[in-house]
Amino acid sequence: MEVVVAIGDAFLSSAFDVLIDRLAPEGDLLKMFRKRKNDVELLKKLKLTLLGLQAVLTDAENKQASNQFVREWLNELRHAVDSAENLIEQVNYEALKLKVEGKHQNLAEKILKHCRFCNVCLGDHSFLNINEKLEKTIETLQNLQNQISDLGLQKHFGLTKQETRTPSTSLVDESDVFGRQKEIKDLIDLLLSENASGANLTVVPIVGMGGAGKTTLAKAVYNDAKVKNHFGLKAWYCVSEVYDALRITKGLLQEIGSFDSKDDGNFKGKPEGKEVPCCP
Repeated sequence: MEVVVAIGDAFLSSAFDVLIDRLAPEGDLLKMFRKRKNDVELLKKLKLTLLGLQAVLTDAENKQASNQFVREWLNELRHAVDSAENLIEQVNYEALKLKVEGKHQNLAEKILKHCRFCNVCLGDHSFLNINEKLEKTIETLQNLQNQISDLGLQKHFGLTKQETRTPSTSLVDESDVFGRQKEIKDLIDLLLSENASGANLTVVPIVGMGGAGKTTLAKAVYNDAKVKNHFGLKAWYCVSEVYDALRITKGLLQEIGSFDSKDDGNFKGKPEGKEVPCCP
């Protein structure tokens, strides 16, 4: 039986897609502010900044395992994008609310008019503070964008992730797995358990956001002494998001061959009673 440790896709890229889609020129969000040019320009600035950051996202995700500064940059980017997403959600909620109620008055104008008559100061989650918060978030995103050159991140346009993703190796930096001993032990127990023995294919997924250390965790398990002693044959192969069975098969055969080049018998099949872990 082969044991496959599958690495889950990152959610950061999806957050970028959702935000950029909501900031489309013909989208409902910008239409709600068509009479307030300053607000429209602010949202356009957010979109342009996100596009600039999205262009280097793939390269950053590829380099985070070997570059601590890129890893920290991605972590800050994730928080900033979360902040932008929350702010846009607030505005989008108000826009949808007005749409459902059949209100045709401009969202921003209505709230400002209401404020003049009532002379009340709404809480932090109100739309009155949205501009200030959004400006701070955009400033944070632009600061991150200004660091792209110093980090050596490359832009990728019109290329698939399969074409741009840098294959990882099975080598692991011990300093990167500090505090993850429990997760490592749990995964090793799963791989070595009796339930993982038999004729069926077993998949152990490691799912999390980009930069959470999924690949590093898989490497630590792959290189563990117990795992090495248990499995007669192991292979590490980096699988792209575009699934290609032929490419994966060839890659695994080459990887197995590099481990056992002195023993041609290993190409004919795996040792009896042993599993083959494959950690993409």
